[in-house]
Amino acid sequence: MNKRLKYCFLLLALGSSRFGFAQVFFEDTTKQAPFFSAKKFDSKCYIGFEGTATQILKTKAAMNLGLSLNWVVNHKFVISAKYHVLTTPLNIQPRVAPDNSGDTVRPIMHYAGIGFSYILFYNKKFSFQPELSAGWGAVKYSYQNKNYRKDFAVIIPAVYGVYNATKHFRFGLGLNYRLTIGGSLNGLKDADLSGVGGVMFIRVGTF
Repeated sequence: MNKRLKYCFLLLALGSSRFGFAQVFFEDTTKQAPFFSAKKFDSKCYIGFEGTATQILKTKAAMNLGLSLNWVVNHKFVISAKYHVLTTPLNIQPRVAPDNSGDTVRPIMHYAGIGFSYILFYNKKFSFQPELSAGWGAVKYSYQNKNYRKDFAVIIPAVYGVYNATKHFRFGLGLNYRLTIGGSLNGLKDADLSGVGGVMFIRVGTF
């Protein structure tokens, strides 16, 4: 009789342990879900196109055209990859070759960087977006069969006013300041490459 009771208890213990293991295993698998499916995490993206009328060479105006790829987290936090290029044909001869007044020297100027911004009033018709971006810039030109180039750091604080026109389209205006560090080149200085800019932009995507 004692042996039978021992066998019964042993079988009961084995059965309950197997049932408990199966139950725990079942509950664990139901909790597995992709990170981007979390209820408190919303991920969107959009493309931005912008034109910036900017101060350059201290007293001149020029146009920068830009493109950005933007990742939006929870409708508020934005991480941006940005690229700008100078499109105005400036003459920097007075800076780099002041003794040859009859010559024309046209620079090429690029900027690529990462921006971080925060959207205020994202669920309203108008929103406000401060941004700070930083990255790498370069200026280069050719003169008397020689090529000159200088790489430098760029920091751009900016603020944008955004009109949330539709679910997938937005546009607006902004103001920025381009600060260059280490851009001195044959008479060009950081102050020549830095300046205030007025921005017009459109954005297409999800927000």
